[in-house]
Amino acid sequence: MRRLIATAVPAVVAAAVLAIPAGGTSQGITVPSGYRVQMFAHGLAQPTAMAYGAALEPYDLFWYEEAGDPLDFDLQTQLGRHYSKPMATGENLFSMQDARNLIRYGGMRPDRDWLQFDCALSYGLVEYLRTLEMLKSYGWSWRRCIPHGGHQMSLNIAAGLGLGGNESYPDLFQPYGGFPDGVRVEAGHITMPSVRNEPLAKREPTSRKL
Repeated sequence: MRRLIATAVPAVVAAAVLAIPAGGTSQGITVPSGYRVQMFAHGLAQPTAMAYGAALEPYDLFWYEEAGDPLDFDLQTQLGRHYSKPMATGENLFSMQDARNLIRYGGMRPDRDWLQFDCALSYGLVEYLRTLEMLKSYGWSWRRCIPHGGHQMSLNIAAGLGLGGNESYPDLFQPYGGFPDGVRVEAGHITMPSVRNEPLAKREPTSRKL
């Protein structure tokens, strides 16, 4: 399943323009068959976050991301009680302890929601492994993790550990963003190259930068 990215826009616009059925067209925007839309909200006040959720509920979004402040676990819990479709959050939590508090108190649902912990922002691979072990102890699959960041550190961790995917912004976070040289995106998937010891060396801008 491929995804289209929607930035934070008013709920009415998101519902009427962006979150339209696969293969449908509205206001000149077409969602190709096989794609689903993601809604990025990022830090709304609780009444607004709930209103967005109510407006977006009828649409099959891939996720509704970070509706409120990342540490507002009560808002996340309340949203999950009223919004039945997948939610996503976690990119602004920077340790295993922060992640554990989200799992304990944030109302996240392991059968549908997505966790976006960013290894580069949370002490690297060692701490990320601690976070994954914590998730396992609470009954979460590692496949519910799609790291935030769009950089190749998360990309390699996601591929190596068999996570649910990885965000990528090919034009951002250079020289470490995007994919290794020569990698093609096909139907929303890539095949990682076989590069020993120096996976980032396959990025020509990175090599020049170093």
